[in-house]
Amino acid sequence: MKKILFFFFLLIYSLHTFAQNNIATVDQLIEQLQGLTRSNSSDIVYLQTSKNIYETEEDVWFKGYVLDGQYFTLSQRSKILFVQLIEDQTDKVVWKKKYEIENGIVSGHLFLKNTLPEGTYSLAGYSANSFFRNSKEFYALKKIKIVKSINQKIIANPIEKDSIIHFTTFPEGGRLVSEIQSTLGFKAVNSKGLPIDVSGTLFENNIPLLQFKSKHSGMGAVIFTPNSNKKYHIQLTEPALVGTFPVGPIDQNGKVLRLLRNSKEDLLFKISQSDALPEEKVYLRLQVRGVVYSMASGILQKNLLIKIPLKDIPQGIAEVTLFNENAVPLAERLVYVNQEQKLTIKTELDKSNYSTRELVNLKIKVTDQTNQGVVAHLGLSVYDGLYQNKQDAKNIQSHFLLTSQLKGTVYNPGYYFDEQNKDREQVLNLLMLTQGWRNYVWDDANVKELVTMQKPVVFDELKGKIQLAKPDKIAANASMQKMIKISAADKNKGVDFIMTDSIGDFTITSNDLKKGEGGFTYIQLMTPPKPKYLMNFKDFSFEEIDRERKTKTLLYPLQGSEKADSKEISPFADRVVINKLDEVLISSKRKKTVFRDKYIGKLDSLARAELQAPNDDYVCINNIFNCPNHVNAPGNSLPVVGHEYIRNKPYPIGGYKNANSRHPVFTEAELLNRFNIAMVEGYYGKKVFYEAVYDNVTINDPIPDYRNTLFWKPDIITNEQGEAKITFFCSDINSLFLGNIEGVSGDGLLGADNFKFSVNKKVK
Repeated sequence: MKKILFFFFLLIYSLHTFAQNNIATVDQLIEQLQGLTRSNSSDIVYLQTSKNIYETEEDVWFKGYVLDGQYFTLSQRSKILFVQLIEDQTDKVVWKKKYEIENGIVSGHLFLKNTLPEGTYSLAGYSANSFFRNSKEFYALKKIKIVKSINQKIIANPIEKDSIIHFTTFPEGGRLVSEIQSTLGFKAVNSKGLPIDVSGTLFENNIPLLQFKSKHSGMGAVIFTPNSNKKYHIQLTEPALVGTFPVGPIDQNGKVLRLLRNSKEDLLFKISQSDALPEEKVYLRLQVRGVVYSMASGILQKNLLIKIPLKDIPQGIAEVTLFNENAVPLAERLVYVNQEQKLTIKTELDKSNYSTRELVNLKIKVTDQTNQGVVAHLGLSVYDGLYQNKQDAKNIQSHFLLTSQLKGTVYNPGYYFDEQNKDREQVLNLLMLTQGWRNYVWDDANVKELVTMQKPVVFDELKGKIQLAKPDKIAANASMQKMIKISAADKNKGVDFIMTDSIGDFTITSNDLKKGEGGFTYIQLMTPPKPKYLMNFKDFSFEEIDRERKTKTLLYPLQGSEKADSKEISPFADRVVINKLDEVLISSKRKKTVFRDKYIGKLDSLARAELQAPNDDYVCINNIFNCPNHVNAPGNSLPVVGHEYIRNKPYPIGGYKNANSRHPVFTEAELLNRFNIAMVEGYYGKKVFYEAVYDNVTINDPIPDYRNTLFWKPDIITNEQGEAKITFFCSDINSLFLGNIEGVSGDGLLGADNFKFSVNKKVK
């Protein structure tokens, strides 16, 4: 009896110890990843434009989505979006402005000057929590094409034939193990990274074992049981190439991870190990964007099936990692899960064919995966189909869910989110198999590297410093706490005052930049003339962006090869051709100093008032204006309007040219320096998209309406039932029009939809 009791005591103790060890291992596997991401959250920026082909002298309307990098909810972290337009061929920045981020959303525009050369441009967005030093990739881009005049003949760039083929194999889980059935993925691309469809044969000891061909975009897979005592290679038959591609290495012993099923309900994995290996406790971890959603464990003898429920796991790329009992990773696999967890956006037009200038009624319905209405923030654009670049497959879903989550470029990512493609789930699995888990941004190794590199390039706050012009011992020991006045040219925006700290440092916030929206924010040091204090303040944000941008790989999805159908895009032969007038430049013969705004003009007036002493002005024999060493000297003469003289302090060097008053002509920099003021450009000014409105009278207006973008609204918010109603008027353009709508819900669901309708010339 004592022996039996002792045996049960040992059994209970062993089970208790095993359970404790199991919990400790699970906690370790969760914490080693989530501990890194918990305090190092970042944002992802996506730019939606009103269309993707523009003519010069048009406005580019855009909406910026700044979402939390893990949960895709609207981020509250960043306040400023720094935007550049870059000419791809020359890498020249042709536009750079700051825009306000309001609750994760930016609504902006920029004007395309007629001096811009035709070509492809990149619209790029940077924020304090999305753009970091030393990171190797940059994703927040939107490509647009700029032309002088739209051409009905759309020319698509075909895939260039390339005799160089890069053929790569990818064992599922990472390794091939002898005598265990395995899946071997493969991918074929040319030297430009574009996919090539291939077919070939897998050889075992130079004997054909099985034939294969690619399934989609150069990707495919074969299933076979390797043997470490045999040699394997692949020979391509289409395209026919001289040479072979070796397959291997093949481990004598090891573990293999295979995905057997990916359904709406669960994932089913099969874990196998060699006969020579002992029974072992193994763990299977599933994480999405740095958050662990599932941990499973089991005893592995020969084979082990593990099922992972997918309920409550968000849509996206999941990394599944197999660990041994010592928490050492053995195999890894990327899987795309829960594609149905998205915003379903349905659009309903009251008609499919409209007359010119006719009213269009559009109903929008947004639902989640349970078919329940959802409050969503949407951006909608309706434009002439001639301005669509069909080769650009990027949208809000492919950007956040796919291309920004993988290192390297992805070919035609929109294919995997188009429900009309019935094989999209199957080929998306091939993409995950052949991409390689090390390319997953949220892989353990990449997250560790990210933590060390997460140093912002730009900031939502700008720093400045006050210091003495000529410090002495007494002044150096005094407090540097001084008052600073913040204002703008518009008096209605009010005046704010801030204090520096004891060493003279001060901060200009994003709210201060808002004061100068559409112009400049002015920062004035409020100190007496003596002792003289200097203010060191300048915004170097875009200089820092340019420096860092050139060190990164700008990643944009490889364009699809679909050729635009000119008949589908513009089926009407009587399209109006708009002739633009040459630019007319009006100039004035009268030379006059022109200041940026009323604020600088006011400073000029103050400076002139301070120097108002026309009866006392003189020039000494050394040609010095108002020389203090020759006051009332015999050789002095009166200054002559239009002549230039050397100016003594506090006068800067310049010309005495004003014909109406005898005052110096100040430059903007001189005025700012004189009054101890710094200026910083505020947010770029907002502009309302023009919407034509017709009634029974104006519909017969003889002035032509050539709007190619009928409607742009970046701030549509659906009600609790997920509904919104939109109306707009057609123009006089006789064409096929396209609608593009994208958006995000409050809990991070993403969605996009497209629609089209035709406009025919009104018959009188």
